[in-house]
Amino acid sequence: MSATPLSHASPPVAGAAGSSPGPGADAPDPAPFPVGPYLKRVGRGNVGARSLERDEMQRLFGAMLDGAVADVELGGLLVAFRMKGEALDEIAGALAALQARLSPVPIDPRRPVVSIPSYNGARKSANLTPLLAGLLADAGVQVIIHGIRCDPNRITTCEVVQAMGHPPAATVAEAGMALERGNPAFVPIDVLAPSFARLLQLRERLGVRHIGHTLAKLLAPIDVSCHGIERCVRLMSFTHPEFNELQHAVMEGLGARAVVMRGSEGEAVAGTKRMVQVDWIERGATRALAPADLRPMGRPVMLPPAQDAVATAVWIQSALSGEQPVPENVARQVSLILGAIGRDAVDDRGAIGEREASARHPDTSASASPPASPQ
Repeated sequence: MSATPLSHASPPVAGAAGSSPGPGADAPDPAPFPVGPYLKRVGRGNVGARSLERDEMQRLFGAMLDGAVADVELGGLLVAFRMKGEALDEIAGALAALQARLSPVPIDPRRPVVSIPSYNGARKSANLTPLLAGLLADAGVQVIIHGIRCDPNRITTCEVVQAMGHPPAATVAEAGMALERGNPAFVPIDVLAPSFARLLQLRERLGVRHIGHTLAKLLAPIDVSCHGIERCVRLMSFTHPEFNELQHAVMEGLGARAVVMRGSEGEAVAGTKRMVQVDWIERGATRALAPADLRPMGRPVMLPPAQDAVATAVWIQSALSGEQPVPENVARQVSLILGAIGRDAVDDRGAIGEREASARHPDTSASASPPASPQ
């Protein structure tokens, strides 16, 4: 992951010019979807409500994404599912509808792929998700970060990579080009799935999270129907135990590959204060890659201020170039991920192994091609 001069440019807003329109963006308005029977079943509270079957949920959520559900009914459904609690079949059905409608990032099927969802950002500690992505990319992994552009109360991953001089990908093709160059790619959710991004934005109007925020951390940003469900390793984090159980159940049910752990403020990167348990899911089964160790960490690393994207970018660049030590937990996380997918490039001390020469000694000559990591 090559370093570039810092940029103070503000990230573009969701839906701005240059964003991918996504599949079906120019299609005519769909016919209204008959929501009544569904809402009657799921909207009776957490006692009287009944869950939908997987195929029913796939049709309903597909209609919600296609704009076939009116705003009033859409809000009613989102709140009803939140009050009832989403069943496993409902999550699986909604995820299938979402996967069918996103614009997949092109990948090299010969190289491993890791997906990092980034929808939380940082408020109390520095956002080190770009550091995790850069270290994995330096080890030869295709890394796709997908998430939101900005948050009024948090520092997002998009803002940090923007401050590192790398704007987010404007199209999935641009993201694929970044992967070809061996760099991480940041793909805003409004590029990956515009209709889903609009659904996520309803949180501001509804005042609560909804099923979309659960699905955002479960999706695979590649064409799983072409490359296979196991091609993409999904990094997942949780803050509440019930969500941990849900993530395991969904990934096991799909036969997908995933790394699940309690991350930092909802981000998929390891926190720097405690060693948490890290689980590996593959072929419908879970095994622990590492146990939890709740003792305080030794030798704390001095991190940049949590609410400063530019300072965080500078610090991450110095860590990627070897000038700053990588936090022990992040190095441990990288080691476990690479070991699980068969590309272990981390030594026994947890220090990152040999990186790309361009990461340590970027070419600043006039003839050098412009870096593009991450986008």
